[in-house]
Amino acid sequence: MSNSSVQAVLLAAGKSARFNTKKTKLCHIICGQELIAYPAKLLARMHIPTTCIVSHQKEDIIATLACHDIPNISYVDQGEPKGTGHALLTALPSLSAQHVLVMNGDVPLITEELLTLLLEKHIKEEAAASFIISHSFSPSSSGYGRVIKQGESVEIVETKYNPDLSSESGFINAGIYIFKKSFLDNTLPNITPNNESGELYITDLIGAANAQGGRVCTITAPFDSIRGVNTLKDLWAVEHIKRSELITHWMNQGVRFIAAQNVYLDLNVSIENDTVIWPGCILTGNTHIGHGCTIGAYSCITDSTIHDGALIHPHSFILNSIVHQSAEIGPFAKLRLSSVGERTIIGNFVEMNRSSAGARTKAKHLTYLGDTCIGMQANIGAGTITCNYDGVSKHKTVIKDRAMIGSNNALIAPITIGKNAVTGAGSVLTEDVPDNAFSVSRSPQITKDHYSETLRLNTLAKTYLNAPESEPTT
Repeated sequence: MSNSSVQAVLLAAGKSARFNTKKTKLCHIICGQELIAYPAKLLARMHIPTTCIVSHQKEDIIATLACHDIPNISYVDQGEPKGTGHALLTALPSLSAQHVLVMNGDVPLITEELLTLLLEKHIKEEAAASFIISHSFSPSSSGYGRVIKQGESVEIVETKYNPDLSSESGFINAGIYIFKKSFLDNTLPNITPNNESGELYITDLIGAANAQGGRVCTITAPFDSIRGVNTLKDLWAVEHIKRSELITHWMNQGVRFIAAQNVYLDLNVSIENDTVIWPGCILTGNTHIGHGCTIGAYSCITDSTIHDGALIHPHSFILNSIVHQSAEIGPFAKLRLSSVGERTIIGNFVEMNRSSAGARTKAKHLTYLGDTCIGMQANIGAGTITCNYDGVSKHKTVIKDRAMIGSNNALIAPITIGKNAVTGAGSVLTEDVPDNAFSVSRSPQITKDHYSETLRLNTLAKTYLNAPESEPTT
């Protein structure tokens, strides 16, 4: 169905009072994306031009949506919010399409299928107003307006003003509407404010349509599809549903989750089949995990690419990095802005920052590699560090193909270790090492025969002389 006759109004002016946070709820994150971005991007995918009504923290909302490069979206400042009806009235001069879709900015689970179904029924029935309803087992505690049907008449009753009113049907209003533009032009300016709050409500338009003899249509949707977010508890519930949808999708693509309920997964993460994700993993940002990988328990991977067959051991941290085919990382490894070559091993308690390691290189234990470029088939001994910072600037270390760095080396950058070069354990190196050379830098070892007993006695004497005097006895 073409949506050329439809415009949307996205309501984003509320103060998020029930969140009790300084930041508007619409900029809180669900599965790696701001709450307001979900409905805005959905409308963009449906090619429906959108007017976003803003007021509270409008600069933050506009900046957030600008980051997503959403086409055909404009903004209207509501000023001091006076209800949903006032928000729609503020947008009315900017609307020209035949039909107007109105929805809240806090419905991240709504689907294109439901909106399309609502549009099709609204147009087919030539309705003045149409909206989505859902069944609730406890409408009095849900905070949603209740839907009262009597024959052809449909009414929405706000719970907070009628807390004792029962609804035999148990249906609630989802807050997603479509109106004929001509009906809005004739009716919306004449809606009167609520006596208690002084606000204008969109829900009163449904009663007005009934009073005018206009057709009012509804479609029914599962409650989980239309959930709004009014509290941090709601945010938690909605994110759990969204994350379950994502994990189910990747399961259907052949990804094994050992304990799916304990995995945190973002919207833009992609995973290929035959990969196994162990419990406690956090996969966020624009992360791609290839075919046949294993992601060990409690690993955290953000904005990174893990190529086919890679093995990520537990408790590894990978940020803005590339791990190539069949490489092995961790446990307890940390990669930042780094690249690890094919079949390379970056082992336990090894950190790489702004560094690269070529194919089949090994750095297996207790090592820091900062601003370091390592060639192929090199070996980095345990305890090695590249000293890249002199207090003012960062400097580069280059370790060429097949170099062997002894254990507990300190390589003072800038420095280059040549091809096939070997450095002795415990060395502090400040000068380049040529290809095929051996370099060692240590203090000479001193050994004194039969001196250990003397050393212990000297140590005890010093301890006695430095001991505080005993307190006199009385």
